Amino acid sequence: MSQVSILYPAFAHVLLTVLVMLTMGLRRSASMREKGHTFKDIALGQDVWNEAATKAARNYSNQFEMPVLFHAACAMALAAKAVDSTLVYLGWAFIAARIVHTVIHLGNNSVPPRALAFFVSAMIVLAMWIVLVLRAAA
Repeated sequence: MSQVSILYPAFAHVLLTVLVMLTMGLRRSASMREKGHTFKDIALGQDVWNEAATKAARNYSNQFEMPVLFHAACAMALAAKAVDSTLVYLGWAFIAARIVHTVIHLGNNSVPPRALAFFVSAMIVLAMWIVLVLRAAA
């Protein structure tokens, strides 16, 4: 397997993040129209958004939390020339879990399945790091 294969799931997360950002922008625009707010009302970061815009904003923030560890693992694997099918499959599994988390978060926002998707993604990142550490120790 090519070393650059790890970049594909990493890029997929970038695309997911951009999609969530665009969703947030659309939902914020709709919220401003719905509530009659102006840019002046939101310029100081006041929480004036409706529920849909708030969920999108929180999910967007989530894309810069746990995924930081994912991107670091991808970069470390690439730098160490340690990319193999195990890490690439784990990378794609992480992306699948993040997509499920995002769909739930932006949709009905049911916490139990969303928490499960988050936990699964966290365990996948942990597995990626364990694989990397074990390979470095060998």
